[in-house]
Amino acid sequence: MTQTNALPDMQRELRFYPSTTTSPRHLSSAQVAQFNNRGYMFPLDVFTPEEAEANRKYFERLLELSAAKGHSQYSINCWHHLCGGIWDLAMEPRILNFVEDLLGPDLVCTMTHYFAKMPGDTKQVAWHQDASYWPLTPSKVVTVWLAIDDVDDDNGPMMFIPGSHVHGQIPFDRSTAEDNNVLNQSVRDPANWGGAPVAVTMKAGQVSLHTDLLLHGSEPNRSQRRRCGLTLRYHPPDVRRREPDHAPGIICRGSDPSGYWQPVPRADGDNIPEQR
Repeated sequence: MTQTNALPDMQRELRFYPSTTTSPRHLSSAQVAQFNNRGYMFPLDVFTPEEAEANRKYFERLLELSAAKGHSQYSINCWHHLCGGIWDLAMEPRILNFVEDLLGPDLVCTMTHYFAKMPGDTKQVAWHQDASYWPLTPSKVVTVWLAIDDVDDDNGPMMFIPGSHVHGQIPFDRSTAEDNNVLNQSVRDPANWGGAPVAVTMKAGQVSLHTDLLLHGSEPNRSQRRRCGLTLRYHPPDVRRREPDHAPGIICRGSDPSGYWQPVPRADGDNIPEQR
């Protein structure tokens, strides 16, 4: 059954809010215009090759620790309150500089997720909009996708549908077993909502940025090389969750004058939860 509301118990404002930045400091005006018109930009250089290698080794350590407690490679989801290294990546100034040029000086991070496709991983990430999954309103979230590994056309890169972010909520189906989907929503007709798919190929240490209403997905990893990226989700402090009074979030830059977002402190070390 085709759906347009994954969270019927919550009223949300799902429309694209273009960046109103007129004097960006780290992006160019053309890059901000591309984000507004196409819904994304990439690649942006952040980490040096040496730092990218350190990021890779950190993920592999988390992967080993989490596997010992029964987790899969997709389970390292919203552990920024448990793992100091993920918190540090969410607070990386070079990343925040780009996001600030789109969203303004006050930034909150509420979600993080490693997406690791192992060699020969048969699962896909079906076409979807991030905003469909999140109990947040209004839809002002910018996702940073940090390449942990090199990403090319062979190992299942993320794909964007340019311009698909301007249509608000796009109808989707609940995924079936045949979809072999990492997530649980599938937009069946992506070509109807924007331009030809664009492959997000990047070197480890580079990032892409996309709006939460951009239609995107990825094919299985048919190569013999892993493809891992860390998603970091940022929004301004006027965004709200279901909770009426307060909710936890990393105050990455600036402040939340309303006090709604309660600061998430940096964890001491990496505290891997037990598999439920």
